[in-house]
Amino acid sequence: MDLKLVCEYRDVALRPQHIAASGRTAEDAEAIIEMLEAIAVPVLVRIKHRPLSQDGNDDMVLDVAINGEADAVVTNNIKDFRAAAEQFGIQVLTPRDFLIAFRKGESHHAR
Repeated sequence: MDLKLVCEYRDVALRPQHIAASGRTAEDAEAIIEMLEAIAVPVLVRIKHRPLSQDGNDDMVLDVAINGEADAVVTNNIKDFRAAAEQFGIQVLTPRDFLIAFRKGESHHAR
């Protein structure tokens, strides 16, 4: 994870409509983001491969994944990520598929 990505997560997660839809508080969302920050591997984005997708925010995620040598990107936005990520040998998994792989012990998807 890099600083720009965590700032984007925080911005989106703390939007009033997302807090309302989750049934949680802003403090709950902030606590989850802080937990993610605590376990995330910091990534320095040295090379930006742009443009990769039609959405600049998708490119930001891909930049972190590429520079961090990620095995996978976990997203519900499969169609916008798949072609670009696979150019770099990065799988794109839905959260459901990631959790299934994790539970099966397929650690190459779960690090």
